[in-house]
Amino acid sequence: MDVKKAAMDQLMKLMQNPKVMQVAMNPKVMGTVMKAMALRGKVTSATSAATQSVAKSLNLASREEVKELRRTVRRLEDLINEMEARESDRIETEDE
Repeated sequence: MDVKKAAMDQLMKLMQNPKVMQVAMNPKVMGTVMKAMALRGKVTSATSAATQSVAKSLNLASREEVKELRRTVRRLEDLINEMEARESDRIETEDE
């Protein structure tokens, strides 16, 4: 985190420079920055789609499928614990 903080500090100092601010205000520069940000999103989604495709072809579970499976197991464990608690309460009530 220290590297990230140091980089942000340096970026803030750089942005205070009048020459940098003048360049940043240029519509062409802003357009290029916006295209770069959009490209990053496209690359991320394409990579994700390719990863899912490879995982599917190799019969591997995706990250989302593993999360859903864990959630289901957790719910079932909670249900079992709840049923066991009810059963032990029922048995204690019958013993009295």
